[in-house]
Amino acid sequence: MTLFNNEFTTDQTNCLIGSLFSFLLSLIFYAKNKEKLSILFLVITALLINSFAALLDPFLNIWDERFHALVAKNLMSHPLKPTLYDNPVVNMAYDRWDRSYVWLHKQPLFLWQIALSFSLFGISEFTLRLPDIIMGAILVWIGYRSGKLLVNQRVGYLTGIMILSCNYCLELISGRQELEHNDMAFLFYISLSIWSFIEYEYSKKKYWIIFIGIFSGFAILCKWLVGLLIYFGWIIYKIQTDKFVMKNYKDIFIAFLITLIVALPWQIYTWLTYPTDFLEALKLNSLHFSQAVEGHEASKGYYLEGIKEMYGLWCYYTMIPAIIVFYKRITNKIMAIPLIAMVVFIYLFFTIAVTKMPSFTVIVLMMVMIILASFIDFILEYLLDKLNFTPNNSKIFFSVITILLLFSLNLKSISKRHQVTNNENDYASMMIHNKEIFKKLSLSRETVLFNVKGRHYIEAMFYSSLPAYNFIPDIHQYNDLKNKSKTIAIFNSNELVIPYYLKKDPTVIFINEKIVGYD
Repeated sequence: MTLFNNEFTTDQTNCLIGSLFSFLLSLIFYAKNKEKLSILFLVITALLINSFAALLDPFLNIWDERFHALVAKNLMSHPLKPTLYDNPVVNMAYDRWDRSYVWLHKQPLFLWQIALSFSLFGISEFTLRLPDIIMGAILVWIGYRSGKLLVNQRVGYLTGIMILSCNYCLELISGRQELEHNDMAFLFYISLSIWSFIEYEYSKKKYWIIFIGIFSGFAILCKWLVGLLIYFGWIIYKIQTDKFVMKNYKDIFIAFLITLIVALPWQIYTWLTYPTDFLEALKLNSLHFSQAVEGHEASKGYYLEGIKEMYGLWCYYTMIPAIIVFYKRITNKIMAIPLIAMVVFIYLFFTIAVTKMPSFTVIVLMMVMIILASFIDFILEYLLDKLNFTPNNSKIFFSVITILLLFSLNLKSISKRHQVTNNENDYASMMIHNKEIFKKLSLSRETVLFNVKGRHYIEAMFYSSLPAYNFIPDIHQYNDLKNKSKTIAIFNSNELVIPYYLKKDPTVIFINEKIVGYD
């Protein structure tokens, strides 16, 4: 872990240095059995590392961060009307998720969070990622709490460290790993529902039923029906304890009713207000299981291989023994089957589904981390017993192991992928170049941009607040715009063939800046 790397900016380096000091304080307090202070500084460590991730890319990433950023920005003006083209001034078919007017391609909760961040702290790439920074830090705490309840305090602590040093989560926070903020929010709320279930079954306090229902509803409002995952595990738990005595399922029915109260209003509202867009979005979502939507297909072993990227190579080879160890060490044996079953179900479900994307299985990350942490703790106990360590030496040994876990944060890989301090990163250079062009445009609010390369019209709209399109207006669109008193601005290029009606119009603006990137 090389902190003083000249490929990181000053702000990024400060976040890393701060996170190291915070983590050392957490370890010191942990060794002194000051649990609350130890976890407080572990959460602060997560906030700093997550902030480092959020600062990595000073631009909007292409899949799909730029779309989410634009819709969230538009939501600031009308929270109940998610739009991509906030001003669909050109007469054309807004009939795809990447060029729609009302944008129901994703559920709205994570977009509302971003819009709130924009409203409170201003519009920037960092404030776009701020909700992820906070959710990622809270995830460390609930991972700690869940691991502690299920196995022991050490497992909880190890779980927290593994979550905050997870490179995959940092890539989601940075906006680079598809589908970034959407998947991070989905992971967060599903994890909250699982944590609430664990708290309920260990404490039997009825208010946790309410939280299970709320958080499951929030999960649905991030990414649809897989947000009901907790009920799959809960029913398995009930079958083990209460068989099929329906009166004993009252708590599940109450929680599910709360979930419906949370999630259904948005579905009903959009169905009644935007029926065509609602049905199109519903149809597209339903196709993911039976068809490879937009070419997202892969082999049956795709998600098993993905374990290496998401959790590390060692996890890939130790997952089965880790599950066995977790089952043997969990403090409530009845809880083991439903928790493991949720992980297995998600991997099986998305393996069977035809559409495959890398982050579909990330939603069970917290449980996987607890299982792996339990395995690490088992190995530690074995070694400490064999080496006959004193209690003090045991604490030192545990501290060394936790520091090694933190150092699993692959800064070399992050630097190679995200560094922007030289021109060797073509992707970063391209996105920064385009951003600078869009931000410096000084045009009237009645201007419409055309011939924006590929889908970079999304960034153009975000940075310039002007409607933008990737084509040249035809004669009918041109006349319609003139009737609306709009000014036409066209990004010039060597390949551009300018129609006669544009050539003869002296009010047409030609922008001699080259947009680089993908078609």
